[in-house]
Amino acid sequence: MAKYEQSMEGMLDVFLFETNELLEKLDEILIRTESDTLGEEDVGEIFRIMHTVKGSAAMMGLHNVSKLAHSLEDLFSIIREDPNVQFDKPALYELLYAGSDGMKSEIENLSDESVPLTDFTEQIAKNRAFAAAMKGEAPAAEAAPQQSAGEADGVFTAEDGEDVLAFRVMYQSSCLMPSIRAMVLLKHLKAVCELVSTIPADLDADSAGDEISAKGLVIKVKAASPEAVLEKLKNGINVENAVQIQRQAKKTEPAPTPAPAPSSQPAQPAQSQQAEKPSARPSAPAKKHDDKSGAMISVKLEKLDRLMTLATEIVIAESGVLHSRDLLPYRSEIPNFYKSARELKKLTDELQDVVMSVRMVPVNTVFSKMNRVVRDMNKKLGKNVTLVIEGEDTEVDKSAADLLGDPLMHLVRNAVDHGIESPEERAAAGKTEQPTVTLSARYESNDALIEVRDNGAGMDPKKLLEKARSKGMLEKPEQEYTRRECLELIMKAGFSTNTEVTEFSGRGVGMDVVRKNLEKVGGALLVDSEHGKGSVFTIRVPMSLSISDCMVIQLGGREYAVPVSAIKEIFRPKAEQLNVTPDGRETVLSDKLYRMIRLSEHFGLEGCESDPKGGIILLCTAESGEAALMADGILEEMQIAIKPFSAYLSKFGLKEAGFSGTSVLGDGSIIPVLDVNEIIKKVSRK
Repeated sequence: MAKYEQSMEGMLDVFLFETNELLEKLDEILIRTESDTLGEEDVGEIFRIMHTVKGSAAMMGLHNVSKLAHSLEDLFSIIREDPNVQFDKPALYELLYAGSDGMKSEIENLSDESVPLTDFTEQIAKNRAFAAAMKGEAPAAEAAPQQSAGEADGVFTAEDGEDVLAFRVMYQSSCLMPSIRAMVLLKHLKAVCELVSTIPADLDADSAGDEISAKGLVIKVKAASPEAVLEKLKNGINVENAVQIQRQAKKTEPAPTPAPAPSSQPAQPAQSQQAEKPSARPSAPAKKHDDKSGAMISVKLEKLDRLMTLATEIVIAESGVLHSRDLLPYRSEIPNFYKSARELKKLTDELQDVVMSVRMVPVNTVFSKMNRVVRDMNKKLGKNVTLVIEGEDTEVDKSAADLLGDPLMHLVRNAVDHGIESPEERAAAGKTEQPTVTLSARYESNDALIEVRDNGAGMDPKKLLEKARSKGMLEKPEQEYTRRECLELIMKAGFSTNTEVTEFSGRGVGMDVVRKNLEKVGGALLVDSEHGKGSVFTIRVPMSLSISDCMVIQLGGREYAVPVSAIKEIFRPKAEQLNVTPDGRETVLSDKLYRMIRLSEHFGLEGCESDPKGGIILLCTAESGEAALMADGILEEMQIAIKPFSAYLSKFGLKEAGFSGTSVLGDGSIIPVLDVNEIIKKVSRK
């Protein structure tokens, strides 16, 4: 049985997306204001977040989440009405963090029917006790709806037999369509009773909604079990409370006590109800958009994937037409061919820009969540670590952003728990700087690079090698291991530098899982460390698609693509521009001296041009440096769609060899795309 209202299943994705966004926003506010002033705007924002979550959860039938949100909303209703009210701020924030975590966990497990709904009664009671203390009163038990004297008069008529039961349903003040909700409720009642009549009688009447809002909905039924009817009523969408109306002839008998109302506004004492009045109308959405010219909508990622695929096919089809070798002799004879070709390229360029921008999200959506991780660990470990975020505006594909969450959390936890020393250890080592974990993001070629750096103890390659030897994990003689290979030992399954088990992941524990998950999407995890100074973990994630202008070159009869953005100059070298250094390195002179890289030798290709004077030089610049790449020749410049390698192909080290991906040309042939940065980096290490 589903945990949420089945009639709202179509709204589930929107509810999950919006609620998670609101709770992340709540955490951001709490992190920012915990050690600073809680301003009026922050109070209003938290109130609106809780109010929105309360209403959305009630609409979905998640009454436990709705009640929890409402109890937190009440706290900030008090602060909004009386900015000078006194309260214990650390205790308030602990309640908020606990509530946020509880709601996140409940939403995360919403689709897992094996996980029961969480009972937040204890948390709600703590929130209400805190609210009572803020108002200077003792906590009061939740009041049940009471039937007013003579209420049965005017409900039961002479025509009603003794078997007719009556119930009054009150809807939340935020319910915008009470008459529609009433119709839906009557439909659900058919399973447990026979409907006799309602007050108002005509739910389609224009005045029905106002009457229900003011006086509630009276339902008269015939049923064998009043309890079953009451249960259906209290689970209705936007229902605040429901009570059975007793006949006057039986008023000496105790009326059944209704179960607590499953709504975002549980019944409360009169004074608490007064505090709710200012928020009777729905608050404005918490999220604000700078773009006031249009609305925001949620779109499933699968649709964006399809849109990107179509954009790719269009680029390939365009390339097939504009660069067709069969068409080449006739281009000049076709009227307006080049004008139409330029217009088509302009439109496809704009299309791919729009498609890419729709899928891109800033990494800050992932980075900001790490603030909470560091905050919680600081409180438990007492390390006072500062989280520094750099390049948060760097945008990555939405699929990459979704992928980064778990690996980043694991790396940040490791950095704080085992990378950063305790205050005593740092003092003994003479470290006076603030313990810091830095998250940074930047682009490199067709990849997004995410770094997690710490200024902690670092790792000793020799000790890692000794640990691996003791565990029997070495695959070759110790003397053959390079420094980098020693550091990468921590990413082997079962390897750990921990001497004791903690509640947080230790450095090395689960690193193999992080790396394997990244490799599944063509990504990679790199590690570097300096003993005593800190460590750097680099996540390399390929963009899901990049459409760029490339120069098509030839090597031994084969075709390769080089991004134009990496090319500084193209020329055929003269003899006086060529030289060889004393250590045997070939160089090319242009505006300065460049190291020459023969692409044929780099990739181990045969049948290529051996004389540089008979080939073509591409002066290229990248983050790793500059170099002169030698090819047999160039064919043409074209716009191509670059697709990263699959997880299977990534295992063969194609990225490290100097390939960023592949593309399909208009004639159906596949062309590899070179990664200039990796080529220069690899050669410079020799």
